Amino acid sequence: MLLKFLSQKKIKTILIIFMLITAALFFGAFKVLNQKTFYKGVIIEGVDVSGLDMDRARNAVGEKLNNFTSSNNIILRHEDRVWEIPLSDISYRFLLENTLIDAYRLGREGGVFARIGEFISLVYNGRNISADSTFSKTELLEIVSDIKNQIDRKEKNAKAEYKNGHVKHDKEVIGKIMDVDKNVEIIENRILRRDFSVINLQVEEIVPEIQLEDISHIQEVIASFSTNFNPNNANRTYNIKLACERINNSMILPNQVFSMDKALGTRTKENGYKNAPVIIKNQLIEGVGGGVCQVTSTLYVAVLKAKLGVVERVNHSIPLGYVEPGQDATIAEGYIDFKFKNNKEYPILLNAEVSGGKIIIRLIGKKESLKYNVALKSVIIERISPGASEVIYDGSLAKGETVVEKRPVEGLRVAVYRETYDDNYKLLEREKISEDLYRPVKGRIRVGHIRR
Repeated sequence: MLLKFLSQKKIKTILIIFMLITAALFFGAFKVLNQKTFYKGVIIEGVDVSGLDMDRARNAVGEKLNNFTSSNNIILRHEDRVWEIPLSDISYRFLLENTLIDAYRLGREGGVFARIGEFISLVYNGRNISADSTFSKTELLEIVSDIKNQIDRKEKNAKAEYKNGHVKHDKEVIGKIMDVDKNVEIIENRILRRDFSVINLQVEEIVPEIQLEDISHIQEVIASFSTNFNPNNANRTYNIKLACERINNSMILPNQVFSMDKALGTRTKENGYKNAPVIIKNQLIEGVGGGVCQVTSTLYVAVLKAKLGVVERVNHSIPLGYVEPGQDATIAEGYIDFKFKNNKEYPILLNAEVSGGKIIIRLIGKKESLKYNVALKSVIIERISPGASEVIYDGSLAKGETVVEKRPVEGLRVAVYRETYDDNYKLLEREKISEDLYRPVKGRIRVGHIRR
């Protein structure tokens, strides 16, 4: 309707003016959209790069990012220890070039109208672009692994040691294990969030089996026994001392079974043992580890007197001189063991020592309110004659000369009883512990005669 009131000449004039305005606007937009600097409203890491070319923007943003990298550390803490790791130690850096390219593309992609729309949005709203970062996970792993070596600690049981008539207690040590992968993952997540507050390392604590409160009651010798040996036999004496060292200060927990064979270890020269006389097939012959049976027998009697549970025990083939018949225990690596069980409600400490020519075994435990005395009695049930000795005529001997090659040994059948008395030596209990057979050993002699 408006055109009806306008002349044709005026219409042409208006169209020309509109075209000129449109052309001016298009030319202006074309000029703006094709400028070689960052558009107005583009911000990188909080730095306004509007109107800056690529080099100037790189310098401005790079300076801020460098300051960020140099002023922040990864701070790790465990208990009272702190480790500060400079970001440079893990090759931490920002991907600035990629970020500059992404920021420069804002308003430069898509059709003209889309670009104009994004340009206007930048001008009025602005947009901050964050730079991605990267670091060396390998270097971080190495650093955390080194910290693990500083933190990790093997747990240690509380200990008790009997010395000079007194029991000394040592507190347990709580073990520590740090999982490297788990902690690296935590650190990575913090780095990605640019959170450089203190990180408390995740460390697992390992509580040892025996704690001080479990053994603090160990104060009193509940049973002891000693046997004598000839200290002039150097190798046997050495083996006896070594065996005592191997079992000394052993802690036997309630219901735990103690194995003498396991505690002594392999009886080899490589494991420290020496050659000394041992009983094999009713005879004393040289063998590695000779002497450990006497330590075992001494321990056996102490165990009986402490009224602990005997799990496995075998007597020798012949009676011994250092204990009463039926009160010995032999041991042979791998197939004959002496085992006993702690049937008390509390742990027991085993003390074994050598003093001069004497082996002393003590079992130390809780101070009992009720005192009692234990006595062991060996009762010979039967004596078995070895019979006449075997005579061998030997032409290498002079006529009438006699050599005893093997002495006869009387056989025995023996029972062992344990008697328990109160403080007034009133018999409270009598129990049969064992019945053993020592087979007789026939003697052997050589007699000289004249060869024909």
